[in-house]
Formats: sequence, structure tokens, C-alpha cells
Amino acid sequence: MQEPPRRVIPGRPVIVFDTETTGCTREDRVVSLGAVRLDAGLEPEATLHLVFAPGMRCHFGAYRVHGLSDAYLARQASFAAHAEEVAAFFGGAVGCAHNLAFDRRMLGGEFDRLEMARPWSGEFCTMLAWRRHRPGERSGLAHASAACGLSRETALHGALEDAWLAANLLRALHGMAPAPMRLHGFTNDRTGEMAA
Repeated sequence: MQEPPRRVIPGRPVIVFDTETTGCTREDRVVSLGAVRLDAGLEPEATLHLVFAPGMRCHFGAYRVHGLSDAYLARQASFAAHAEEVAAFFGGAVGCAHNLAFDRRMLGGEFDRLEMARPWSGEFCTMLAWRRHRPGERSGLAHASAACGLSRETALHGALEDAWLAANLLRALHGMAPAPMRLHGFTNDRTGEMAA
């Protein structure tokens, strides 16, 4: 690996987040959010893992990625019911994601619909940083993570697991060892069961 950058986010807490959605258009909605709060030294402090009723059906391609069925999602609370909790968790920290343009648009869209300010200040994209650091290499989360010796523990994409992978990729870009991933289910699941 090339020499890592000295500090891409100097002295600021970071929320590394990932969304799973009903699809990829501007009209699509967030169905789950995973987030890892890192302190200013990029050490993990807390996690957030929520599931939401999107009020619309998932595109089949999105369902194949995250495995959250329409029936399961329909039994959950809406994003609006948890917007304040999400905003408090972000708390104005730097927002960071792998392919930030997508996750910013999707999560930001949920706040826009509620006429709430987006709860992060400053942004960082690990995918763009990886491309600058390793030009010519594949920059998807799975490939970048594999280059750092990291991989998913589950077959489907889960928002919290992908947020942890991006957080560890951010640490790798700073020459830091990966932090142990602390995975857990949705803390707001109304059904007591995972997707069927």
C-alpha cells in the first residue's frame, strides 16, 4: 500500500453511514440505516442500526441486495418516526460514506421531505479517497475492503456491516489497523424477526 495521507479529517468526530433503499432514483426511499460514530482519532464510539417502512415497494434489484421484504418493511415505523434520533446521532459530525454521493442523496432526501436540516457538517467519501490513493484499482466497497484484508460476514448487504467496512477503510487510509466490527440487528424492529 502507498503511504497513507496524514489526516483526511483532522480533529473532528465522524459518522460513517450506509443506507439500504427501495431503489436508486430520487423518488426511492431509505429502508435501513447503519452508522458508526468515530471520535476525532477515528476510534469507534457507538453504532446505530434502524429499519423503516418506506411507504412504497422495493425494486426487485434492491430486494436482492438487502433481502428486506415489502411485508417485513410494512410492519416497521417510518423514517419520520426516527428522524430526530438519527439527527441526534449525527450531531453535526462529518458525514462519511463509501459512494457518499448516493448515500447523501438518499438519506438527505429523507430529511428534505421532512423539511429538516441535514444533520452532518462536512463530508468525506472513502470511495473517492480510495481512487486517489490506489488509482486504477477497483474502488467498490467489497474490492477496497478486500485489499485491506476485510470482508463481509454476511451474504447480503446490511447497512451496519457496510458502514463498519467503510469505517475500517477510512482507518486504513490513515494507516490504522481495523477496529473489531460490532454488528447487531435493528434496534427499532417492531416484529422481533428479520426479513422473510
